Amino acid sequence: MTFYKFLGISKFSDGRRKAYKERDWDKVIQYGEMELKQDPGNIKALNDLSYAYYNKQDYDRALSLCEKIYELSPQEDLAVQVQKIGARYMRHHEVLGEIYYLRGRDDDALKIFERLKTLGLLFSKKYSLSAEIHIRRKDYCAAAKEYLNMAVNCPRHFNEATSGLLDLVDTDPLNDASYKALFEIYTASNQLQGIISSYEALCRSGKAKDRFLFTLIYMYHLSNENDKALTLLRKEVEQRPDDPHLQVFLCKLLQALMEFSQAEACLKKAISLDSQNRDRYSQLYQALVDDRKVAEQKLKAAVSDHLRHKRCSEAIKTCEQLLQINAKSKAYQIALSSIIDKSITIKLEEGKIEAAVMLIDRLATLEEVNPDIPKKVETLREQLSDRRIKVYEGMISGGKIKGDELNRVRFELSGIYIDKDRDTDRAVSLLEEVIKSGGQYENDSRYRIAIHLLKARDLDSAEMHVQKFAALQCSDERVKSQMYELGVVCEKVGLKHQARTLFKKILAKDKAFKDVAQHLEILKSPDGGREIPAAIMVLDICESSRMMDLYGDKATYRLKNALEGIAFPIFKDCKSDFSKSTGDGFLVTFPNSKNAVDASIRILKNVMRYNSKIADGPEIHLRFGIHFGALRVRPDGDRHGTNVNIPFRVEGLKEKDLIEVEGRISQKNFPVRDRILITEAVKYDISKDERYNIRYVGLFELRNITGMHKIYAVLAEDK
Repeated sequence: MTFYKFLGISKFSDGRRKAYKERDWDKVIQYGEMELKQDPGNIKALNDLSYAYYNKQDYDRALSLCEKIYELSPQEDLAVQVQKIGARYMRHHEVLGEIYYLRGRDDDALKIFERLKTLGLLFSKKYSLSAEIHIRRKDYCAAAKEYLNMAVNCPRHFNEATSGLLDLVDTDPLNDASYKALFEIYTASNQLQGIISSYEALCRSGKAKDRFLFTLIYMYHLSNENDKALTLLRKEVEQRPDDPHLQVFLCKLLQALMEFSQAEACLKKAISLDSQNRDRYSQLYQALVDDRKVAEQKLKAAVSDHLRHKRCSEAIKTCEQLLQINAKSKAYQIALSSIIDKSITIKLEEGKIEAAVMLIDRLATLEEVNPDIPKKVETLREQLSDRRIKVYEGMISGGKIKGDELNRVRFELSGIYIDKDRDTDRAVSLLEEVIKSGGQYENDSRYRIAIHLLKARDLDSAEMHVQKFAALQCSDERVKSQMYELGVVCEKVGLKHQARTLFKKILAKDKAFKDVAQHLEILKSPDGGREIPAAIMVLDICESSRMMDLYGDKATYRLKNALEGIAFPIFKDCKSDFSKSTGDGFLVTFPNSKNAVDASIRILKNVMRYNSKIADGPEIHLRFGIHFGALRVRPDGDRHGTNVNIPFRVEGLKEKDLIEVEGRISQKNFPVRDRILITEAVKYDISKDERYNIRYVGLFELRNITGMHKIYAVLAEDK
């Protein structure tokens, strides 16, 4: 090469490098082509030219230049090549891989990108384009791996890697590899908690797309926060029960928690919702079955080991885990009952009564496994009766148990007290505590307390519990049986309306249940009865439901007891001849209107005095409705007829019911509580007595009572 020729090449080389730096691809091509004419084997010029032609989308020329470089430098070890010519002139490898990718030569492209990975940080497209090829082939696990490697090896492309993974979540939400890669990336970069907080905010705002919701669920799960994942998932499943992806996520989470039966149900639901992916779900189902078998084998081996070393408590816990996996297994149930039976004997011999009592309670739940268990449990409980009271009271006062376990102990203890007719007030108190706290023993406790109070003839207290129990869904044989027994007792003690309600509810579910239909026929058959004139008062506590919500059942009971203490002596003094509870008040009859009005005024004044002494707690506020007319007295003493219905309608009148009359009160001035409203019949009876302060309220329509009715108010203060 002559000196002048060298000067020419140098000039072209400088121009090419400057143009490359400025991304002026036309000039790179101009100088590079002239340089090649003088030096066809110049790899650096060939590299820059291939990249320039690629950016100009002349892929044929770029491809030929790359292949020329491979002919000139067939070096397989790129680490050696980068030392020889520098990373700056290795771009042709990426160009060749990209052209192969664009032309669908995926295998050739992947070989190029795999070789480029030895260069570490350089040429990040080796990861993103490899991922795109795997996505094109629907190999989403391989694609997730590429994005993970990109984030790890090319940190400056972190956002591109995570965006790619989130796109993968959209493409295939059921691909675990995408979530695991995201979790690893966020954890390594110390961004995991920030990402979780961000996605939680999106969920709360209702703006979270599925990709963020699904990722958040997995981030919880992979962070061992399965409770949060389960709560979020169940909320979403409740809102979108027909989303198969959510059903699969719930299945996987339950499977991880060894709740295999529930997991199986979720997967079957997903299959029914998305038959197109049945094959994929079948693979998940087989994995679930295999996982269940492995878990069972491990637990069975653990049970054997515990028994061999006489670790009864551990054996029981492990056997219970087996039953969680397969609740219907008779073999597991028999094994558990045998282990518990043996453990009871050991604990009694050791003098560990509390532990023995707990095991006896557990054995009682397995009575269907062995017909001898109920008799054995009964014998053991009888032997330990007094000790059980001491043990249970100690467990309650010790504060070591909570939730449903605490309620179970309260429930068991109340049963002992009631069965032995011993400290029944304590029994009622325990049951009220269970009812207040809720949980799985709430309904059984309400049933037990209702039965006890009915048999004790404390009808007013019992009635509220009966009404609450009657509001339950008549969902299974146990509830039906309890409703039936409760209905029979209500019928015996004279709570006919409550008995009818319970029997009707059972009949709606099961027309052939025992002799319910016969009970209803007896209860609803007309029984005539004598007719008498009477003043009928209905007294009701205002806003009793709201007070129960604010102050609780116990405070509301005290309030009603206080009202009874005030009202009953006045009823008697005013010659009441009949009274019964209406739940939140009373229906009372008097021989004449004056007695009824006098009683209402005296009760209202006494209640006001009671309220003036209340410093903290609910006050009593009342509504009275009074009517006079003929009513029928049934053989059981109950009162019925249209004239009994009228005071109920009057007591419950609202301001919107008032038909305003000129010169009378307006709807906004209508009294809503601490009022005594009377019908025209009562007003006629008492109007000549100047003691009463009577005001005309207005005209009202009374539901199911024909005509317009004049209603008056009797003021508690004197004229």
